[in-house]
Amino acid sequence: MKFKVLLITVCIMIVGYTKSFSQDYAIVFDSITNTYKFNRDLNYAIGKKMCDFKAISLNGNTISNDQLIGKVTVVNLWFEGCAPCITELDFLSDLYNKYRNNRFFNFFSFTVDNVEVARKSVNKYNILFTVCPVSRELAYEMNFNFGFPTNMIINRKGEVVFFKTGGPLEKERAEKEIAKMDDIIAQLLLNEN
Repeated sequence: MKFKVLLITVCIMIVGYTKSFSQDYAIVFDSITNTYKFNRDLNYAIGKKMCDFKAISLNGNTISNDQLIGKVTVVNLWFEGCAPCITELDFLSDLYNKYRNNRFFNFFSFTVDNVEVARKSVNKYNILFTVCPVSRELAYEMNFNFGFPTNMIINRKGEVVFFKTGGPLEKERAEKEIAKMDDIIAQLLLNEN
């Protein structure tokens, strides 16, 4: 534990020193590799478009970045072994259920789990939104090389307007974070209709 604290302190000092020479960076815990890594400031993703992608959902439908244009879209990236990912699933389901019948709304969820694990998770957590298993490489490309869970809101032009990576283990905090997303989605749907 002392080593982790020392490592984080050293990393913060390095980031502070190099900050004036490059973009802002953050120290992010990567829940797949169980390591800390440097990453760009979370605001890096705002205004950007997602990478080109094609994925097959568990229902057999092809999902691609073309489907982001013209709709307000929530993109969620997660995996079964990520405790914060699981903590927020109920609240993401509530969010999905609130807007699912709006023709200007999409919700796509991508997991780095294989198809079998993804199917078990969908059943175990009663997930109703579209889930697509993807490779770790594609997931990291989609979430701009940040960690998990990642939640994004994309406007009708296909631009990221909200980006959050990581999450709490406490249900109350997770609910508050998803409520912030709800406010943004409601505003986008109101302004863009």
